[in-house]
Amino acid sequence: SSQRQRGIITAPLFMKESPNNSISQTQSTAMLPVRKGGKRKRRRFDELFEGLPRSANAICSNSMVGNLEDDTKKQIREYIIERCPGSAEIVDALFWVAETHPKELRTKELMETVEAITIIGAAINVLLDSSSDTTQRKQSMTIYDLACGHGLGGTLLAYRFPEIKVVCIDMERRPCWISYREAFEKFGVKSPGNDTVMANLVFEVGDIMTTLKPAQGDYLMCIHGCNDLSPFVLTTALEHRTGFAIMPCCIRDGILGVSSTSSGRNWGIIDDNARYALQVGYLAGKFSCSKVAAISHIITNRFLIIIGDWTNNNPSEGSTHCKKTGYVVEK
Repeated sequence: SSQRQRGIITAPLFMKESPNNSISQTQSTAMLPVRKGGKRKRRRFDELFEGLPRSANAICSNSMVGNLEDDTKKQIREYIIERCPGSAEIVDALFWVAETHPKELRTKELMETVEAITIIGAAINVLLDSSSDTTQRKQSMTIYDLACGHGLGGTLLAYRFPEIKVVCIDMERRPCWISYREAFEKFGVKSPGNDTVMANLVFEVGDIMTTLKPAQGDYLMCIHGCNDLSPFVLTTALEHRTGFAIMPCCIRDGILGVSSTSSGRNWGIIDDNARYALQVGYLAGKFSCSKVAAISHIITNRFLIIIGDWTNNNPSEGSTHCKKTGYVVEK
């Protein structure tokens, strides 16, 4: 039987990164800022995202992949194949869940997770490749999917990095997580030396604020953690010397010690997108992240990802390419 290697689920060429550059040379012209009066540049796959069932400013959270029109399902299949080159079995696994458990795979969750994991997986690859001891960090690293919800993000990372243990943590284990694991066992490819496809994936029930104790060199991921969860994970990452990728959701005003609202609406930031960007930017600067990345705002209005490693605060340790230079906004 065929065997998969670490990183076989690679980012497409336009998502490639090098340890020396947060943004590749081929991306630079595509990401030039839009001049005043100009049209916003469209992202790849925006047309697909716009055609999916929508609420006011995002893909509808109640839309299920299994209930979509056949032509739309075909487009999503093609999209996932392009996002996961060389791993068409991922499409089979995900659509098996959509068809066998039609109330479990949500359209918005699928789109935002695939987009986020494409970026985060590439960042982990860069982190491993740039480490002064790549083999040691890969062997000792544990990736945590914190407040994992249905656990799709952790499942995709576990399949992408079969040599790295992935722990999904939430207050309860939901049926979706079991379905995802079953699907990848059914359609996935075993990695060398493993009796099962997802041997490196586990679930732990608990409150991460009281039970999380990562080791140095681990990696913390939190997608759409609300309010004080994002700053908590970032604080934990630096205290325990880990890497991190945080995609904040709602952040209550004042929770970071900075106010952006005015009771009389005389000076407050009324626009929600501007307020969200301000809060994420504040977190990114406070915790010395290496970059802020973005998925398409057409999928969700909570679309920014804070990415970094504890070595951003200790440039002489752990990485041959790390420098404390602030952060790069990548769009």
